[in-house]
Amino acid sequence: MKIFIHNVLLDDQRVDISIEGNLISSVEPTKESPVVDADTTYIEGEHMAAFPPLVNAHTHSAMTLFRSYGVDLPLERWLNEKIWPNEANLDPEIVYWGSRLACIEMIKSGTACFNDMYFFHEETARAVDELGMRAMLGFTCFDHFDPAKAEQLKHDFEDYARFVAEWPSSSLVQWAVAPHAVYTVSGPTLRWIADFAREHGMRYHIHAAETQTECRNSLDQNGATPVRWLQQNGVLGDNLVVAHGVWLDDDEIRMLGDARSTVVHNPCSNLKLGSGYAFKYNELRDAGVNVALGTDGCSSSDNLDMIEAMKFMSLLQKGWRLDPTSLPADETLRVASLGGYRAVGLNGGVVAPGCLADLMLVNLDSIPFVPCSQSVCNLIYAAHGDVVDTMIVDGKIIMQNRQVPGEEETIREARRVVKKLIKV
Repeated sequence: MKIFIHNVLLDDQRVDISIEGNLISSVEPTKESPVVDADTTYIEGEHMAAFPPLVNAHTHSAMTLFRSYGVDLPLERWLNEKIWPNEANLDPEIVYWGSRLACIEMIKSGTACFNDMYFFHEETARAVDELGMRAMLGFTCFDHFDPAKAEQLKHDFEDYARFVAEWPSSSLVQWAVAPHAVYTVSGPTLRWIADFAREHGMRYHIHAAETQTECRNSLDQNGATPVRWLQQNGVLGDNLVVAHGVWLDDDEIRMLGDARSTVVHNPCSNLKLGSGYAFKYNELRDAGVNVALGTDGCSSSDNLDMIEAMKFMSLLQKGWRLDPTSLPADETLRVASLGGYRAVGLNGGVVAPGCLADLMLVNLDSIPFVPCSQSVCNLIYAAHGDVVDTMIVDGKIIMQNRQVPGEEETIREARRVVKKLIKV
């Protein structure tokens, strides 16, 4: 498939973008009368701006069905009293429709790829493939420090390896491991899963250093803070994706940098749950950590709008550092796009020849872009996800004129299955 985007705004310059197959083939100054082949899809970009699409580098997609549920509680009570009791009701159908709802929400707000930690991953994969976006899906697990459960997990991972080996190589889905956290998975299991991930070439996705309580409890129970405990159990490496990392000290940041790990900031979730706000972005970046951005699940962030998450990230850095020059808009966009693609190991996040043909087109006639002095600043500080008009992923148009196939059915079915899910 070929796509030609004419006279679109990119980095505040007018360009023509050509796509062949699943790669961007050229980005050139706009020609007044371009010649386009009959087999090329033509998009007029006069009223559009092109941006690299966003990667939601930490979420729990099917938790769209928990949107705005269990509010105004700290993390530990929220999990134990609201989330985990209802998650006992999950089944494949619930996860499928919750994941479809999440995918559509993400597509409509500029996200091309997400890194997921949840259950019934095969149902989320089905939703992803149907809608044409990218995802890295983790096999999510707990052993709750029960040796029998830990032993059973080893057999479950063997089944998972066979499942992954049979998954079509042409799929936009990647596979990962996702032990929940150091307070729900024992040290020996964390180490065993790390070995499994390296053997199978997978990313290792885990919550860590999200709250002060988590860090204190880890110190009491393990004699080490979460990241130190992960290091002692052989987890740190360039395949590690740490979700949250709000409460990291300088030595832990150095460890993560030396390992070339990724840390995913989730500002809206951290604020709503009262987990913290002083994310050490500059320190992580300077230490060599790849920093990416996420929303977390809708149960704690309420939406999956990565444009909103970019604004929160930038403003929080300016606020807690008392420095308005902290984290300028173009760097925030790099975190949310390029940082996310690096987190999942893909050559995307930049609109340039040779990169994956993933990009978003926003409507310059929408109010947040009037006037448009610096398009990246308009996107991050003025806009929300509803400015996104067109999404192209892997060289295919998966949304145009804000239309995503199957949206009405998905909303209807999500409303139905949530009645099976939330009982407490």
